Amino acid sequence: MTTSTALAARIRATEHRVAATYGLRITERTFALRDRGPTVRTVEIPGSGPPILWVNGLAAPALAFAPLLARFPDRHHLLIDLPGHHLAPAYDWSDRPVREVAVAVLTGVLDEFGLAGAQLVGCSLGGLFALWTALDAPGRYTRLVLLGAPATALPGTRATPAMASTAAAGRGRVDEWSMRLPSPRFVARAALATALGPETARAMSDDLLDLHRLPLRLPGKAASYRALLRRLIQGRVPRPDAVLTDAELARIDVPALFVWGARDVFCPPDRARRSVAMIPGAHLAVVPGGHNPWLDDPPACAELITESDLPSTDRKHHA
Repeated sequence: MTTSTALAARIRATEHRVAATYGLRITERTFALRDRGPTVRTVEIPGSGPPILWVNGLAAPALAFAPLLARFPDRHHLLIDLPGHHLAPAYDWSDRPVREVAVAVLTGVLDEFGLAGAQLVGCSLGGLFALWTALDAPGRYTRLVLLGAPATALPGTRATPAMASTAAAGRGRVDEWSMRLPSPRFVARAALATALGPETARAMSDDLLDLHRLPLRLPGKAASYRALLRRLIQGRVPRPDAVLTDAELARIDVPALFVWGARDVFCPPDRARRSVAMIPGAHLAVVPGGHNPWLDDPPACAELITESDLPSTDRKHHA
């Protein structure tokens, strides 16, 4: 068994432990999208009722949603490992615009499972991909729930210094090389603290932490992460084509709920209010926590997602 095969097996075993911890029964599928598209991996949790599609953030594992998924034990869940992420094959993000790939991935997964549409829950990069898809493939998603700042989508977003370093021409190559090296958990926990918040990182189980840190050691994964980051940011600010304009925000016609951690380091909720208000019928709910608010308070986030299933006339109003 090669080193990379052993590492992939270790990651998969960790994923199953996380699923078992939260009472989830998972199956996986890896497939290439149509029309020479990239390869994605999905994790499926069977259940009744309309499916929910879950898309996590940059370099984040799908099963990081496990604490929240456990709050919906009877639902049918489809989780996506984006191209180059987690156990999906490496991908260099250079063959076409990121926005085009994003729409192809999210609609392609629906097509693969024979779904005309679905509710989507996205965090960070997943939120950006969801908003792009709502604009460029209208009608495929019945409802959007966006957890945390949706990556570069809204004006005023700033990347962390570590991300800016990795995206840089010179220093970034060193960062990419170092990501591939074995390191103790406390190093990964400290790195996650800069993005998710120190309280969140400290409380994260070792297994959840390993799902974030180990995949970057697989062949090509650190390069995939850096390549995508370079397509989205320059320095600490988003590239212009990665930010939605006011006109685009006003064209989003799918019900959207933004669940925003009060301590989100990428964009404070107050800075996002103007942009969210541009989306017809969108709601902004501010909750305690950081960029992945469900890791800080799963019950509160689950309640908000449940409320978003209700007709707008029955939904509570949030700040």
